[in-house]
Amino acid sequence: MSQYRVQELLAVRSRPNNALERLIRHNALRLTLTEQLQAVVSPSIAKHCRVGDLRGGRLTIHVAGAAWATRLRFELPKVRAALLALADFATVQDIRILALAGTSETPARPRRPASAASFKRDGRPVSPCA
Repeated sequence: MSQYRVQELLAVRSRPNNALERLIRHNALRLTLTEQLQAVVSPSIAKHCRVGDLRGGRLTIHVAGAAWATRLRFELPKVRAALLALADFATVQDIRILALAGTSETPARPRRPASAASFKRDGRPVSPCA
């Protein structure tokens, strides 16, 4: 990004209620909500979840993978009660949990390359040239 473009964005930011300022405020709110969410879930799950959105009474929680989403769903009654006690979550009527693919901190196990001997047709090994 050129220096001119950066200066232009900073100048626009000085105007109240522009798109960039709304985006910055929305992101700051999400970070605050995420901190509160992570304070009420168990510590093992906390580092794998964040608030995706809070709009129209629906809280969307993004979780790093299906396994963490399942764990969070087991804790949901306790989490829901704790969140509803907080002022920022008082309007929540529905909680949606989304498992995001490829966001896990644990790297996937590398696959072993398949050998020609592992391929079989009708119980007989398949020749690589056939």
